[in-house]
Amino acid sequence: MVLVCKQHVHKALKIIFLPHIQSISDDNKLLEEVKCQVCGKQADYKLYNFIPQRKRAI
Repeated sequence: MVLVCKQHVHKALKIIFLPHIQSISDDNKLLEEVKCQVCGKQADYKLYNFIPQRKRAI
C-alpha cells in the first residue's frame, strides 16, 4: 500500500502491480496521520494491489 498526495498519484500508479486507488476520507485524515510517501504532505489517496483470493472447490 502506498499513500500519496494529488501530485504524486501518477508516479505511484507506475510502481504498483494491478493498482487500485481509494480516496482517504476526511474522517480518516483527522483520526490518523496520513502523509504522502513521496513528499511528506497530507495524503489524499491510498493505492494498493488487488490480488483476488481464490477458494478451492470442494
